[in-house]
Amino acid sequence: MEFDTHYGVVIHQDFIPLYADDNYAKIFGYTSAQDILALKSILELIDPEAQDIAAHTYYALMSGIEKPQVRSYINRNRLGELMNVLSIEHVVEWQGRPALKITIVDLTESIALNKNLQQSEFRYRQLVNSSLQGVLIHRKFSPLFCNQAFASLLGYPNKQSIMALPSILDVIDVEYRTHRQEAYRALFDQKIKPHPVEIKCIHLSGKTVWIKLLESIIDWEGQPAVQITVIDITETYLLKQKFEQQVHLDDLTQILHRRGMLYYAQAKYNEKAVQTQQLYCVLMGLDELKQINHLYGHAMGDKALINFAQHCQSKLTDDDLIGRWSGDEFIALIKAGSNNIARSIAESIRHSIEDSELIDPKSGKHIRFSASVGISKWQTDDTIENLILRADSALELARAQTTNQLVMV
Repeated sequence: MEFDTHYGVVIHQDFIPLYADDNYAKIFGYTSAQDILALKSILELIDPEAQDIAAHTYYALMSGIEKPQVRSYINRNRLGELMNVLSIEHVVEWQGRPALKITIVDLTESIALNKNLQQSEFRYRQLVNSSLQGVLIHRKFSPLFCNQAFASLLGYPNKQSIMALPSILDVIDVEYRTHRQEAYRALFDQKIKPHPVEIKCIHLSGKTVWIKLLESIIDWEGQPAVQITVIDITETYLLKQKFEQQVHLDDLTQILHRRGMLYYAQAKYNEKAVQTQQLYCVLMGLDELKQINHLYGHAMGDKALINFAQHCQSKLTDDDLIGRWSGDEFIALIKAGSNNIARSIAESIRHSIEDSELIDPKSGKHIRFSASVGISKWQTDDTIENLILRADSALELARAQTTNQLVMV
């Protein structure tokens, strides 16, 4: 998965920078991490009015008075422009002393888009009577009226193209159709009150369009019908989706971390959706990581972890989930047609790292490492947690035998 650089990492003691990545530097308008490390204090990056608060927060965290958390700040970039940022705090050890690791997420663009969205909604309320926003009227999803704005939003050339559809459900993504039918009945039965809803629709070109809609019952030619007013929120939705993905990434390997894996697993593979699918959990542990760290240093150990994450991604599809489960363990949730196929995917990952291009720069020695693997399969009335627990037990069995083994339960 590829993301743009809206977040970065810095580690400091008393605001003296010890480490920063290039993303962090670019967020603040600098060229590289070296520009950040050259600063006498990263307090220079914080708005003067917020510097006292930042200093107080730092000493409260390092003394244990407060626990690390997520905070929002107003910062300034190199040009002096104000920025809205989210600060995610972690107390870490740096050369035997505690330091503060900060993951900065730039919310400036997101907040601006949200403001634009709110302004758009405000203008919509003002202009709805003149139908400048998308308006559709239907009865049992058979279109009775629509304006050009609604047709254009979905890529149709004119209103007549929408009116010719046998059902408005045709422009709604399959995943949302049943829910809209239930909402239609509940609205007529007065079981729910009109409220904004976000749904996924299908553009005439086939691309996805996210819309926010509001439904109400009106009288149309003497009979009740449903009026829908809509606005396009695709850009804001995708930005929000990217932000959610970014805060769930492991800093080192740039794949999902443990919390992120559980978050997306619960959303993607809920119990109802999995019943008709063959879902497998593949838990993999690097066998020689401690030895690599000891013989070649932690920097080389980090390279091994990054290398393994890349090998995993190369063997999986976009529909699979891959994450770093713990220090030397990685997890994948995959769909496969049989046990043999699932085993084959896991074996391809395990064997691919045998040809890993990991070389010690000092000695020129080729560093080899292997992985042990545990696999479990989704069972009737299963849960994601139980699926992972069984894979963990399988991995323990694999590691108890010898290195570079695979056990399936």
